[in-house]
Amino acid sequence: MIGKVFKKDHLAFGAMIGAIVPVIIYSLLELITYKSNGINLQVFDQKTKLVLAVAVNILPFRLYMVKLKFEQTAKGILLVTFIYALAYIYISLN
Repeated sequence: MIGKVFKKDHLAFGAMIGAIVPVIIYSLLELITYKSNGINLQVFDQKTKLVLAVAVNILPFRLYMVKLKFEQTAKGILLVTFIYALAYIYISLN
């Protein structure tokens, strides 16, 4: 199911995955919102898009932790997820 490229157990590799996945999800949510603005329908507000983008990191985290048993990669994903969550809290308070 997963190619050889994604079967690595490194903290930096997990951090890269943890950083890229939310950016992709956020971009997709922005695209949905952009396409829906033509008919005056906003699907998600800004804060919801940010939370959903960060929350999706649970999927690769679970894959690497439970199925593949790559703890270092999972730790990297979790580390970046916490950084994103702290950044979200900081942005929300300001």
